[in-house]
Amino acid sequence: MAIEIKNVTYTYMKKTPYEKDALKNVSLTIDKGSFVAVAGHTGSGKSTLMQHLNGLLKPSDGQVVVDDIDINGKGSAVITAKRSVGMVFQYPEHQLFEETIFADIAFGPKNFGLDEAEITSRVQAAMEFVKLDYKKYKDMSPFALSGGQMRRVAIAGIIALQPRYLVLDEPTAGLDPQAKRDLLNNIRQLYDKGDTTVIMVSHNMDDIMGLAQRVIVLNNGEIAADGRPAEIFNKNAVLEQAGLRPPRLTQLLQKINDEVVPVKTNYTNVDAAAEAVSQAWHRRGKNA
Repeated sequence: MAIEIKNVTYTYMKKTPYEKDALKNVSLTIDKGSFVAVAGHTGSGKSTLMQHLNGLLKPSDGQVVVDDIDINGKGSAVITAKRSVGMVFQYPEHQLFEETIFADIAFGPKNFGLDEAEITSRVQAAMEFVKLDYKKYKDMSPFALSGGQMRRVAIAGIIALQPRYLVLDEPTAGLDPQAKRDLLNNIRQLYDKGDTTVIMVSHNMDDIMGLAQRVIVLNNGEIAADGRPAEIFNKNAVLEQAGLRPPRLTQLLQKINDEVVPVKTNYTNVDAAAEAVSQAWHRRGKNA
């Protein structure tokens, strides 16, 4: 099972003087059970690509297939395939609208036609996942919460749908450092449960490091690089052209390698990197 993007081109404002290809013949496969990061600067096409995954946008050319179903077709199987992709937009708290937190999280499951017992069970589980106490918060207005808490409510609303594929578009944008750490830990815990494929959009390589198994770099509507994080983080020229920077750990290792001692720069774990630098320094001392 997988999401397959086949030769997708998407053109904004087609047949007008402002016509622009936001995506240009993009092809890739996202396997079920993977954690994929899509990186790119503003205008790279990453958000446009994400909106194709559950049919919010329809390709100008090409196909989007979810679990062997062309989601731009017709029929009940298409609806089911679209529903299997949960989308958390950038600044999802702007989508909150119900009077209570319970009602906001329950909105999607209710539209799926689930019974009250199942809806309550899903809301409780989703609130537990995002670390919001059910009894304390369920009857509160979502607009009485902090920004980070509102973000968690919005994500809980998608988690309650139990999507097979979870798409997160810049999920940490605008959050303070602690709220960012909490949210990234929530995402890691969800993925570690093994039931959800995660596709996370970000221009921040530090957020991606340690989470994603695969990084896809978009630049000007095209795939500029696709590979394992350690490989992508060291493609300095590609990242620079895409308006991105390597994670701070990679930058530090590259500087140490260039100016202090020879050390590999492909570590994505701080402890492993520190041990490698220590050993390299020790070897240098022995050989001095």
